[in-house]
Amino acid sequence: MRELHAWENGHHVGVFSEDDEERISFAYDANEGLPISLSLPRTGGWRDQAPRNFLDNLLPDNPNVRQAMREHLNASSAGVFDLLDRVDATGGLVFSLSPEPPIPSPTLRLISDSQIANEIDRIERTRNYWWDEDSHCRFSLGGAQGKFTLSRVDGKWYWPDMMLPSTHIVKPKPHDLPEATKVELATMRLSELCGIDTPARGEITAQRKTAYIVERFDRRLEEGRIVRLRQEDFLQALGLPTRDKYDPSADDCLDLLQRIDASGSLSYRWLERLAFNTSSANSDAHAKNYSLILDPASGIRLSPQYDAVATRYWPEFNWELTMPLNEDHAFAEHTTPQDWEDLATRHGLDGSRVADMARRMAGKVLAGISESCEGLDARMADRLNACWTKANESIEPIMPGDEPANSPDPASALPDSLGFPSSGRTI
Repeated sequence: MRELHAWENGHHVGVFSEDDEERISFAYDANEGLPISLSLPRTGGWRDQAPRNFLDNLLPDNPNVRQAMREHLNASSAGVFDLLDRVDATGGLVFSLSPEPPIPSPTLRLISDSQIANEIDRIERTRNYWWDEDSHCRFSLGGAQGKFTLSRVDGKWYWPDMMLPSTHIVKPKPHDLPEATKVELATMRLSELCGIDTPARGEITAQRKTAYIVERFDRRLEEGRIVRLRQEDFLQALGLPTRDKYDPSADDCLDLLQRIDASGSLSYRWLERLAFNTSSANSDAHAKNYSLILDPASGIRLSPQYDAVATRYWPEFNWELTMPLNEDHAFAEHTTPQDWEDLATRHGLDGSRVADMARRMAGKVLAGISESCEGLDARMADRLNACWTKANESIEPIMPGDEPANSPDPASALPDSLGFPSSGRTI
């Protein structure tokens, strides 16, 4: 029987066990209060595969990348236990094969501009390669796109590890999509203009190599120390494996949120995000692109927006929505107010309110196009303008300023989280 111990900011919270047949189970410590995942409730009764799926979602999707991780970490295998041992993982937990408490490194490991530039270059050159050959590199990120993490301390970049949480994620442009960074920056700017909680982001430059960089929202400063926050994407919360990230529907996501929050507040908040992704032509917004933060200081809340990219900018991509509201309306430009109303009604929500919210979101998207495209060359700006305009053909947008008197935005009165007011400040 092998064990993988789970730690939260230095405190032991539970242990995963793997038997000889590679079945993984999990047991909480007796003094642990919050669940590490909504798929692993404190009361037990979870699916047999839920512990494995929770861990699996913390690793890259691509098995070739996992193999590269194994080689460069000198791990015994490419299994989840060995790859997660003592690395900087997404969310509030870190893991170790040893039951002994993790000991902080006596010195921080500074990363040079040349090392950052080399890592950007590697990812740009090789589609499936995004694990740094440098032995200092000890992080794990889920997802399909190449990326790596850095930790910002006193104005300098350092290598993150089990004891030094990363503060930023760097996403070099894929070698076959050289405009990806600009498109993501424009779409994330559009998200911000639409009033959605959106993390600080920009471009990092090291020795003439540039890449997209974004602040992590699963980190916080407390008394000058970087701490990890518990965060999980919807796929983890549903207890499903990485390979199923395109399976959950909008109805499945609402079912999840309504189990968490019977008041509907989280559901309305999430529908606002779904409306933005639909109106901003982000056809690839799957279950791993929405997350929840489980924070004892502020309760359960939606994470800020992330991975917002107008994917229909590229004609070679599939433009069908990952989460269509209506099977007959698979594309954003076919989505109607009635589709939104029907979705809401199926879940006991206010259909008119949700339809109006989606129409207002479409109006905000259209109104924000010009500002979101500032700094882009004319060709890119025209293509983004065209795809955002096309995506909103059937939604009957309500433009800012066109709302009837005394008709506030339906989402504006919703609380940001369930629980107590947040403490600390976001990095």
